[in-house]
Amino acid sequence: MAGVEQDLLLALADEGLELQQRGEELMAEIRAEGDLGALAERAGPLISRFCAMRRELPACEDPLLRSAAEVLDMVFANHALALDAALDLLAVSWRSERMLTELHRLDGLGRPATWLRTIRDELAEELEAPA
Repeated sequence: MAGVEQDLLLALADEGLELQQRGEELMAEIRAEGDLGALAERAGPLISRFCAMRRELPACEDPLLRSAAEVLDMVFANHALALDAALDLLAVSWRSERMLTELHRLDGLGRPATWLRTIRDELAEELEAPA
């Protein structure tokens, strides 16, 4: 299963984990009603990178790698959308108590954050496995 595609997927998963940590920190600051301008300035490049990473995913022939790429695509899309939606919610949270309550319910990047760790570990295990 090893090869260029797997190396690329693993590199993207590794980068995704680093960015995910920054995204989780941003989500906590958004939930805490941090400064919208400062948070948007930090989140913008992160959202853009998650979107770019989706475009960098290789088209894989191997079914296992294709499955891993599909999960990474979903995770990166989720993370970009979650950050964008959280910023939107912060921007309008002053409008009603209900919106403020929803803002305070934000809890990181959700279950896809766990999927990213799992896929990354599986890709790394396959590279380390003897041929």
